[in-house]
Amino acid sequence: MNLLKNKDVLRSLLFQGDQLNTLAGGVAKIDFNIENQKDGFLIVVNAPSIEAEQLKVISDQNSLQVFATINHPAENHGVMIPLFYRKVQLPIFANTDEVEAVHHDNRLEIFVPIGKNSASSKKEINIKQI
Repeated sequence: MNLLKNKDVLRSLLFQGDQLNTLAGGVAKIDFNIENQKDGFLIVVNAPSIEAEQLKVISDQNSLQVFATINHPAENHGVMIPLFYRKVQLPIFANTDEVEAVHHDNRLEIFVPIGKNSASSKKEINIKQI
């Protein structure tokens, strides 16, 4: 069997190689910092080897989940490999309804304002790209 002629097999092998590289440490170190500010909290994620499309931010009642995954290029596979995951417990006065996320220069900045929290379910935060 000639692998170069069978594109589906070749794509699967290349994706498996990418998965093994990632699992074996193929991702640069991710820095995660939380800064208190006068009107809220700023969470800064420096992720030099992660693309903006791979990042996700999910807000819940008193927590924020920040993570990145690699998805299989074929949509029907449903394979997701986690690159990193961090869950941040927020104080009760953090307003998870108005969380803002901005990605620029390999850096994700998430601002959580102080205010009345009326969120009752999980929701994904839209990440703006600059």
